[in-house]
Amino acid sequence: DEYKTLKPKKVAHNYGVPAKELFTYWQKEINCDKAVQSLPRALVMIVFFALMLMSHQMLGKAQSIEGAIRSDIEENANFAYNEIGTFGHKNINDVNSFADFYSWFRLGFAAIYMPQTKWVSESSKIHPAELTFEETQTYLELNRKLGPVKLSQQSAEVGECENFAFMGNLDPTFTPESCYHLGHEFYIQPSAFDLEFKGFKEDQNKTVWFPNDVDVTEWIEYLENTSWLTPRTDHWKITMVLYNPHYDIMTVTEIHFVLARSGKIWKEISFLSLKLEPYANRWTVVPEVFFYGCILSILVEQGRDVIGRLRTGHLHCRTFLWEYFNVWNLIDWISVTASCIYLGMWIKTNLDRGHLQESFEMVVEFCNSGDMERCLLGQGELFEMTKRVGMAAAWTNLAPWSPVSILSAFSCASSRPFRSSHAWRW
Repeated sequence: DEYKTLKPKKVAHNYGVPAKELFTYWQKEINCDKAVQSLPRALVMIVFFALMLMSHQMLGKAQSIEGAIRSDIEENANFAYNEIGTFGHKNINDVNSFADFYSWFRLGFAAIYMPQTKWVSESSKIHPAELTFEETQTYLELNRKLGPVKLSQQSAEVGECENFAFMGNLDPTFTPESCYHLGHEFYIQPSAFDLEFKGFKEDQNKTVWFPNDVDVTEWIEYLENTSWLTPRTDHWKITMVLYNPHYDIMTVTEIHFVLARSGKIWKEISFLSLKLEPYANRWTVVPEVFFYGCILSILVEQGRDVIGRLRTGHLHCRTFLWEYFNVWNLIDWISVTASCIYLGMWIKTNLDRGHLQESFEMVVEFCNSGDMERCLLGQGELFEMTKRVGMAAAWTNLAPWSPVSILSAFSCASSRPFRSSHAWRW
């Protein structure tokens, strides 16, 4: 009897799995399976996107041309020659004053880019012959010059001095407006990207054009005598346009000189390279077909998902939006939209390239016919048009949806499940 009173009572236990937990687990496994199945398409998109860029931009060939131009300007455009004029001790990096710039332009840059006689080997007894007009239009033997050399400048905006009282006591002629605005001041060496995208307000009254077939020594001396460069000048540059027929690449080269308010002159060379005929090889269209085929498949799947959910009629509008637009579906739609924007930018850039070629042919016709007024006017417009097309191509190459691509690629590599019925992660 005592044992029976101490024996615990039997309690009923239910060890079954709740249906809600079971279905949640099944849905998680199904989503993970779909996510793995979508990985091959994501990898295919990444590969064909890279092939599409490489086939159109020809980055290696463009970099080869830019490297050749940079090397020639930095290594061969020398000044500060010795007494017998056989060795120049300084190059573009030694331009630290206005006088240095005029010397470098006259003795260094003009000698390599606008020579008037043929080069001969050192200590040769051959008398240098005069260059023909066609020979003066080539650079580094294989590149064709398109138009003259442009020399332009930007003036600093006038601003008020912070401590006018001190300077006013030192110099009675000093006014509060004798200082300059520091809106675009560079305290360290600026990069080519900084100079290309910061903007340049050209002073049209001080723009000078240098033909390629004449001696520009007197022109440079005139600019020096008339003080073309002043303390108010904060940015001046040399612009030339070259075309390499072997690679079908047009290159806009700009040699920048930036005068900081400290007195330091920063030097930098920037390039904008543009392939004129991106579809010269018919095989270049193959990566685009596959890439946008993948984009189209995403659009079709997402469209089916939306239509299928709406046909059920079990979800209210607010509930549908909350259930459907999770982070991964949102990335899919952003990627599709950004890809369409990129395609529109690419089509616009190609149309601009066609107009650019037509404009060059028209200007060449004006110049050959002797209509110098329209020839010079057209050359100025071509420079601006070439720069605009090059900048548009540069923005297109930046791929405005690259942050989305990075996030999507990260999500593609992730195995975290989500509630979308389509687990495509791009």
